[in-house]
Amino acid sequence: MLSHGVLLDTHVLPNVVKACGKLSALKFGREIHCIVCKYGFDPDSVVQASLVQLYLKSDRIRDARNVFERLPEGDVVTYGALLSAYARKGCVNEVKEIFSGMQSYGLEPNVVSWNGMITGFNQSGNYVEAVVMFQEMHSKGFLPDHITISSVLSAVGDMERFNIGIQVLCYVIKLGLLHCKFVISALIDMFGKCACAGDLMKAFEETNEELMDVGARNALLIALSRNDLVDVAMEVFERFRVRGRELNVVSWTSMIAGCSQNGKDIEALELFREMQSAGVKPNSVTIPCLLPACGNIAALVHGKAAHGFALRTGITADVHVGSALVDMYAKCGRIHLSRLCFDRIPNKNSVCWNAIMGGYAMHGKANEAIDIFHLMQQKGHKPDFISFSCVLSACSQGGLTEQGWRFFNSMYEDYGIEAKMEHYSCMVNLLGRSGKLEEAYTMIKQMPFEPHACVWGALLSSCRLHNNIRLGEIAARNLFELEPNNPGNYILLSNIYATKAMWDQVDAVRDVMRSRGMKKNPGCSWIEFKNQVHILLAGDKSNPQMTEIIEKLHKLSLEMKKTGYLPNTNLVLQDVNEQDKEQILCGHGEKLAVALGLLNTPPGSPLQIIKNLRICDDCHAVIKFISGFEGREIYVRDTNRFHHFKDGVCSCGDFW
Repeated sequence: MLSHGVLLDTHVLPNVVKACGKLSALKFGREIHCIVCKYGFDPDSVVQASLVQLYLKSDRIRDARNVFERLPEGDVVTYGALLSAYARKGCVNEVKEIFSGMQSYGLEPNVVSWNGMITGFNQSGNYVEAVVMFQEMHSKGFLPDHITISSVLSAVGDMERFNIGIQVLCYVIKLGLLHCKFVISALIDMFGKCACAGDLMKAFEETNEELMDVGARNALLIALSRNDLVDVAMEVFERFRVRGRELNVVSWTSMIAGCSQNGKDIEALELFREMQSAGVKPNSVTIPCLLPACGNIAALVHGKAAHGFALRTGITADVHVGSALVDMYAKCGRIHLSRLCFDRIPNKNSVCWNAIMGGYAMHGKANEAIDIFHLMQQKGHKPDFISFSCVLSACSQGGLTEQGWRFFNSMYEDYGIEAKMEHYSCMVNLLGRSGKLEEAYTMIKQMPFEPHACVWGALLSSCRLHNNIRLGEIAARNLFELEPNNPGNYILLSNIYATKAMWDQVDAVRDVMRSRGMKKNPGCSWIEFKNQVHILLAGDKSNPQMTEIIEKLHKLSLEMKKTGYLPNTNLVLQDVNEQDKEQILCGHGEKLAVALGLLNTPPGSPLQIIKNLRICDDCHAVIKFISGFEGREIYVRDTNRFHHFKDGVCSCGDFW
């Protein structure tokens, strides 16, 4: 048109500018802006308003404001668009200024303008401003629509102000908006965020399922899982499936995440398989939700399958997927694969660095964790409080007391990070395991806040390691006050007494436990082979191969005795004869799991064992022997760290 010399007018230019906005063609839009100025179309309000819209769509809010200021006269649409843009940016003062100017010109906002401000404030995290704007809208006599209500309910939920949510609900009923799918979804989400599980379920039961779209169903499933009602969420999810209700990748991912975060790791793996069978394609959010479940139970085969899926779909470069892979392989005992995944993440964030540091700490590789900490700094990443927790934990696993002190002091001196409870817990653990129990106790007394159970627990565990009765009793007394119903603390104290053959004190502790109805949590170990996870409880005889397992352990015991090994019966905390003590030791879960693995896997293949308690000295010695005698690599992860047994040697160097 220009090349043919046809004159421009105020009808053509706004349409061309609008086309630029739809095509995100900012560069061409700027050229049109120059033409507007060159040919003297600046005074035209319609042309200038179209330029404001162009710059807002291109996220050039400053340029939009400059054009807006030169408008001869604004209209409600242009004002509304600018207000919405500033609200999305969280610019509260600018919104107030423009809103005031709009009213001074005699322009009243319409529902679209109000919604733009309320939704914008909600999206930018300015929840209070969103609610205040809703109240002002109501006071000026404007009737909200479903968009208004959905946005304000979302803001109320994030504020966790249930009393305001109830007021909005009453207003919703009055307006007759309870039939709207968007409002139903927002109500469910609000109840969930406000931790009102009863009201949440009541709202669901009273809602016609036909009115619930997939967004409302997802909001319900997420809210139930968030409120520790994962079993109920699974029942509701299954009800939706049976009734043929629409479910999408968000629905499945929410359930996988809920199971993974609530200790239902096997269920999470099963859901992932069913999701694929149902033809729902996982995405870059699903995989990071699944991988923690694989890591929690060391389901390496399933973790590798998830990794393969991520590779095929090209999402391994995603930082969340990469970080989850680093964590999964570390928890599955494959720290070298963890490092490979870490090195291949193109744009690393603090989560990646902390994941690999935590992995090295878990494997007792203190020097490698420290090297990663320094490399992170060299790459320009500032360590956070989690980074220091990881490196202090690594120092604790390696017995690096001096380095631990340096990192602990550097935290505030170099980075201004105040030590939190977990940092003190790491230091108490480091000092205690290094035998510096008095120094650890002094640190607890000098803490700037009251120590939590994790700190006293670290001291009590160290007292158990070094059989220190005096400090063990002090730590236990504090734990009994902080956690009166935790049987583990009583067991640890009785362990200390038992190692000194103080059976009267052992009986006294057990009497207290019986009077309070507490029972010792049974040791539990599990092993994966043939694509299945097999769980073994200490003393449990229900495994169909138990006769073969006991026979295998008996043969190994005879071979050990030939080498001069005698079982450490001091670890049997019962006043019984030596033969009975040896029999009790055979029932430890990790030994049962190792024997089961030896019976069901090819000779020479590695074994992976997970234990829910700390591995005991006797089991540690036995598994060392088995690794050499059977020619097996055996990975054992307990609550404290990973132990890699090979050729009769453990990676921990017997310091754990």
